[in-house]
Amino acid sequence: MKAPAINERTAAASHTKAIDLDSQPTVLVATSDLEIQKNISGLLQLFPVKTLWAKGLEELKSVLSRENVAACFCGFWLVDGTYRDVVRHLRSQSAEIPAIIVCDPSCSHEYRDYLAALNMRAFDFICHPYRKPDIERILRSAIDVHQGSEALRLASPAPSASVPSISGLRRAS
Repeated sequence: MKAPAINERTAAASHTKAIDLDSQPTVLVATSDLEIQKNISGLLQLFPVKTLWAKGLEELKSVLSRENVAACFCGFWLVDGTYRDVVRHLRSQSAEIPAIIVCDPSCSHEYRDYLAALNMRAFDFICHPYRKPDIERILRSAIDVHQGSEALRLASPAPSASVPSISGLRRAS
């Protein structure tokens, strides 16, 4: 049985909300699969986003160090890792960068792959054939999540040395 193309977070997105044209978000496509890169990048060109490509984890880390990436479409395989490495790395970043796992068109991924990706806190999982409405819905939701987490991170005050940590508190007996 094939995994669904989108999950509930992206299915709930409004169909009328436009992607923010002023900011032109950066979207990273991380995969060593040229077919996935070509297909996803081709669809992303239909939207007002800047698209970058990383073939491997080290290249991905380099892009993330110099670019404010709003979302990452990730194939199952990279030259030096897998989608699991990408999701782990993205989760370690200070800002939420949604990871959308992209199935290889020649493989039949099953629910176990879908569940493994979501259990790792991937944002979504999309299967071939890749369709413009699905990509748009996922992209819009991912950018909304990223912009919301960026706003939260920027609005949150830096921890003060005078504020005790929760580990220093003891329960009253």
